[in-house]
Parts: sequence; structure tokens; C-alpha cells
Amino acid sequence: MTTYQPTDLIRLASRTGRWTIKIINNISTLYTTNLGSYLRFKVSDAKKCQITVLPNQNFLSPSQVFAFRIDEGKWERAQASLGKIDIPLDSTLHTIEIMTAGNTDIDEVWEGNEGFAIKSIYLDRGKIMTASQRPLVNFIGDSITAGCWVVGNHPAADYRPETNYAGVCADLLNVDSVRIAYSAGGVLRTATGGVPTADVFLGKIDNQTLWTPNHPNLNVINLGVNDRRFPLSQFSAAYDLFIQQVQLTFPDTPLAIIIPFSQTFAPEIRTIATKHGCFIIETKTWHHSFTDGLHPDQAGAINEGKMLAQALQPLLP
Repeated sequence: MTTYQPTDLIRLASRTGRWTIKIINNISTLYTTNLGSYLRFKVSDAKKCQITVLPNQNFLSPSQVFAFRIDEGKWERAQASLGKIDIPLDSTLHTIEIMTAGNTDIDEVWEGNEGFAIKSIYLDRGKIMTASQRPLVNFIGDSITAGCWVVGNHPAADYRPETNYAGVCADLLNVDSVRIAYSAGGVLRTATGGVPTADVFLGKIDNQTLWTPNHPNLNVINLGVNDRRFPLSQFSAAYDLFIQQVQLTFPDTPLAIIIPFSQTFAPEIRTIATKHGCFIIETKTWHHSFTDGLHPDQAGAINEGKMLAQALQPLLP
């Protein structure tokens, strides 16, 4: 029997999410504020893997949700309010993934420590091993990239970062990925949960925690929709500065700019992307379908993930 604590797990987590070790209610946790952050590891010889989590949502919110899968099979979902996730195994070698998969806009992730928190992982026997490394892609965006509202209008329960366009794309490309995305956020508009604009959240996990930039093979940006109520000139200036910030943060890393699925600010985004030598991902002819006219539904997410994977494939090693 072995129990892995946050200090053991952080080495598994740094490649697949913006994780940190944070003390919540006097409990040491592996902590993130990003939907779509995950752990990916191999397990040998175990018949039971149990992930202990901290129910950490706002008192007005429904339970946060985690998703998990074995050997890249079908994703299953579990309520954080239960406090634990039991994964039955059969003693052979398996790859396990655990993803932060549902929260709400009123969870105070930025100043209230109401992000996702994993307390430990227990194995009845065997050990955890590092999964093989794959190319790494950062997805920078808003609720569409985070995976909100994919299968309906119920917060947390209807979020699907595991199967939204970024999740589908990452699976098709067989890459590791990191989400840097918050609901309602933009280059001018602040996000929900007290999260500031993209120029601030790019470098921080919350108001107390700096994020040390990783070393991706590719950055992908999908922003602009939430800034549509701001003047065009103001958006263009802020977006231009943000693109420069991303390029300075990740020097020598290719940058692909997605034209928003709604085509918001499309001409301006094209101009700025061209100015800074970015790859432009056109989306107007993709087959979109939405839950609410803005957020892709599951069918739309699958289509967009497939199209994006085709576009990004030539940019990866």
C-alpha cells in the first residue's frame, strides 16, 4: 500500500496543467484554478487506485467535478463532494488520467482559494510511474477553451474540458496540453471567479501564486469573443500587446492564433497575427454547432477539434 502526497504528485503534474502545492483549510493539496488541468501517469500491479479530493467549491455552487479515464478509453466523471474517486484496476500496466472537469462562475478561484484540490492518491499495491513524454501544447483562451457549457446550461455538470475542442484536438495529435483559460476572460474583460484579464492570468495561477512558464512546442490562442463590447481600437491595442507578451514569455515557440468561432474581431486579429509572424487558423468554414449561440456543443467541439488538429499537425515536431 502506498499513498502519494502532493509533494510526490507535483512532479507528475507540472507538464499537464498549472498545478501548485497549496494549503487549504490546513490541508496540503495539489491545486489548480484551471479547468482541463490533469495528471497522467502509469500504474503497475495495482487493483485499486483511489484519488482523495477536497470538496472546495463556493458554498452557493454545486459540486466541482473531476473526470478520469484508463488507457485513453471513455472519460468518466465524479463529484468532488464525495471526497474520493475509486478507480478499479486489474494488476496490469495502465495509463490513468485525472482531469479537473467542472466548476462554476461563482467559485472564487482567484482570491478565495476555491480552485480544484487533490489531497492524495492511494494504491493498494504497485507504484505510480511517469507516463512517456509527448509534445506539449498550451491552449490560451476563455470559457470555450476551458470547456464550459459543452453539453448544456448547468454549471459544472455540463462542462466538458475533457471532450471540448482543445481536448479532442490534443487527443488526435497525441500531445500533452496545458489550459490557460478562464470563463468570460479576454484581453480587456476580466473573467469570472475574480480572475483578471489575460495579461495577468497568463503568469499567475491565482492572486497569490506565480506560474513559472513551461516550455511548450506550440502555443495556441483563442481569445476575443468576450471583448466584443469594447471599442475596436481599444481591443486592437490590447490584443497586440498580449500577443507580444506571449511571444516574450515563450521565446522561440511557434504561436498559432485561432480566429474566434464567432468571427469576432476577425479582420483585426488577422492583421495583428500577421504583423507578429503568427500562424493564423481560419475557422469560418468549419462546421459549428452551439449550445447557446456562442459555446460549441459536443458535436461542434468534436468537429472543431478535428479541424484544429489538422491545422496544427504541421507545426508540431
